[in-house]
Amino acid sequence: MLSPCCKKDSFVWYKSKSKSSNNVDVTCTTDNHDKPTLFKCKSCKLIFSEYYNSCFENSYTDVVDEKYIKQIPIKKINFELFFSKIKSYLSKDHDVLEIGSYYGILGSIIKSQVKSYIGLELSRHAANHARKNYNLNIVNETINKFFDRAALFDIIIMNDVIEHLDDPFKTLELIGKHLKPNGILIFTTCDMDAVVPKIMGGRYHWIMPMHKFYFSNTNLRYFLRINNMDLFKIKYDTKLTNIEYFFSKLSILFPNFKFIFQFFLKFNFLKKIKIKINLLDLNIYFAKKSKSLK
Repeated sequence: MLSPCCKKDSFVWYKSKSKSSNNVDVTCTTDNHDKPTLFKCKSCKLIFSEYYNSCFENSYTDVVDEKYIKQIPIKKINFELFFSKIKSYLSKDHDVLEIGSYYGILGSIIKSQVKSYIGLELSRHAANHARKNYNLNIVNETINKFFDRAALFDIIIMNDVIEHLDDPFKTLELIGKHLKPNGILIFTTCDMDAVVPKIMGGRYHWIMPMHKFYFSNTNLRYFLRINNMDLFKIKYDTKLTNIEYFFSKLSILFPNFKFIFQFFLKFNFLKKIKIKINLLDLNIYFAKKSKSLK
């Protein structure tokens, strides 16, 4: 199979034990963690899913994620942690675009700190929630359609989005063209060259059906550079979660020990405990539009 980015040969990096599906659940908080078959490009080392050529955009349009809404209090804490690491790059003079704004939590934090904020979100339900609850300017359309008429931005943000995109390479090209001079792209994703994904291989917990592409620091630097952006900083992205959610994920990864996790969750005081997780595999990437471009 040819790599979707550089059209070079690839090989099977992980062979799925599950059957391929024509109906992938793209909901953010889905419990379906069946591992898709993954391929790895021999040239750029990009890892991509068997679903890389499938179009997920229509599926995202219909997403209603009630489980995510219930988790908004802890999601907000996580986005505040994220904001604390990017706020030095934001100011009242900046026009900001967030691609994949979902239910509007990050937008609600950013809005008052910048000149203007636009959220781009495919899910009609999530877009309406963000407008109603946070009074955000949310555009409910595809990336390609939006950029056909969009102005330039000082800051573009994608939080845990690039791995979901149907065509992240085209998106990076459009972002490079729609950043102002010295504009900055800030985005998050996992680093497949980090220790944890290398050890876990196909069992890595961020490998799931709706994640189509898996990057490393090295190939991200390359993909940014060919789209006129220079990667100038990488920060670790610490996550905060509660024990209940953490144990639910462990139950998926280690089904033979599910009864142990369920036993501990009988104690309500444990469910309220929050923990910070940093396995040094999730990164925040900062890339600036190349100075050579106008």
